[in-house]
Amino acid sequence: MAAKSEKKIIYFVPHQDDELLTMGIDIASCVEEGYEVFIVLCTDGSRSRIRELLNDKSRCEKCKSTHNFSLSVEEFVKARDREFFACCAALGVKNENILFDRKRITDSCLTEEKAKALIKKHLELLGKNCTVKTIYPNDAAIQHHDHRTLGLAAKELKDEGVIERLELMEEPYVATKVSHKKEDEPRIIKADGNISLKIKNAVSQYSLFNPEIGRFAIGYHSVTREMELLKTEMQLYKHIYF
Repeated sequence: MAAKSEKKIIYFVPHQDDELLTMGIDIASCVEEGYEVFIVLCTDGSRSRIRELLNDKSRCEKCKSTHNFSLSVEEFVKARDREFFACCAALGVKNENILFDRKRITDSCLTEEKAKALIKKHLELLGKNCTVKTIYPNDAAIQHHDHRTLGLAAKELKDEGVIERLELMEEPYVATKVSHKKEDEPRIIKADGNISLKIKNAVSQYSLFNPEIGRFAIGYHSVTREMELLKTEMQLYKHIYF
């Protein structure tokens, strides 16, 4: 009989919305297949340019409103977290399975040392033979520092034998713009049926604009094109290291 933790999957997510854009189809699929899915949010997402955009006094056609919202860093992080939790629920993840440190790493300040410590900590907590999933580290300049750092840390821990099963998913906006060696081309996985419905619902959580309840469509303002492409293309890019 397989060890209990072999049915557990831990997704390490750099920022709010990466769980959807890069891993959402995989998360929803694994939940449907009966895996116990955990999501670890690694940074606070505080340095997004959208905080300034929401207060630039311009008229925005995306949210049909004038941007006149002066959010402190703390308020902005809480607003991003609301979107993140709502998205995870739409993907089928239990609220108690969403994990993050009380004092999260500041956006853009993740180091390989901190990333490795974070991964080790949660493997100790949930079981050393859990499957680990995170972002594929690409050399492309367009890849965010925190994304690449998480992937590099995970690959190192896999090489060291700390991680038994590792899957890395490549951001679609990176995967389609860079070349890959033939032996390291990602698998393209399509979603349909109930999974595609969950993805559309999850996208709607990042698109919701209702300032009265602290929802500012931050994810949709940030990566509008990518959100729309996800709804129409319904695919992800996966690298597997077993």
